[in-house]
Amino acid sequence: MKLYIISMVTVLCLLILGGCQKTYQGEYVQWGEGNTGTEKLEENSIPYKIEEDQVYIPEDALDDAVSCCS
Repeated sequence: MKLYIISMVTVLCLLILGGCQKTYQGEYVQWGEGNTGTEKLEENSIPYKIEEDQVYIPEDALDDAVSCCS
């Protein structure tokens, strides 16, 4: 019975934490050049694309990127 309760509490915590993650859906805009700052973007779960040596992030992630990566 204890194992069942522990399992249910663990699943509930994972669902709550997973539901709190922010999803970015905006159009990708230029953020920087080369791979500069991509480590911080990854650490903060901000998606990015690199195209032609330019870093692009979703437009709705700009404020978060400025907060964490400047």
